[in-house]
Amino acid sequence: METVDIGVPLRTVYDHWTQLQDFSGFTKGVRSVSANDEVTSDWNVKVGPSSRSWKATVQEQVPDERIVWTSEGAKGSTRGAVTFHELAPRLTRVVVVVEYYPAGFFEKTGNLWRAQGRRLRLDLKHFARHVTLLGDEEVEGWRGEIRDGEVVRSHEDALEEENASDDDAEHEDADEDDDAEYEDGEEGSEYEDEDEDEDEEGEYDDEDEAYEDDERARPHR
Repeated sequence: METVDIGVPLRTVYDHWTQLQDFSGFTKGVRSVSANDEVTSDWNVKVGPSSRSWKATVQEQVPDERIVWTSEGAKGSTRGAVTFHELAPRLTRVVVVVEYYPAGFFEKTGNLWRAQGRRLRLDLKHFARHVTLLGDEEVEGWRGEIRDGEVVRSHEDALEEENASDDDAEHEDADEDDDAEYEDGEEGSEYEDEDEDEDEEGEYDDEDEAYEDDERARPHR
């Protein structure tokens, strides 16, 4: 298990992780990655003096949360998971857990020396450095969702849902502004009505006083 904290927003970190084809450009262990489809990909990795090739299958993928995978190769198999955690608006923790099952005497001996763990630790640091250097540079990650090894929501559908949510949020903000203006207008009219009532009451008081004065001035019979 390896952990690294990256001073970049969570979504940006996740989107970079989904760009598997870029891993060979900034890591030392990954030689090449080719995606067959949204679920499977072929990897060629160097660990110490040996090379390994395997086919990875994503079992579960939830945007901005986690990716769980399995892999099968001639020299062993793996089960792994990477999770993404927001520690602050611009601080993300990435946790990677990998179980490696070697095949063959050489692979098992290498496993005893934890060569795979060292390789994972170094490449995770390279990933953190890569994302940090790019900073806020926008990258379109794969936003789809996978359950039990099958795509249950495509990348395009996920983007449409996000855009619809953004539009709804904008409409709600606009409605709140309109409601606030309407309430302000109502309050102003209430004050105006109160002022008019006070003026009318003042007029009635003046008329009453004038009537009383007139009554006093008349001679009584």
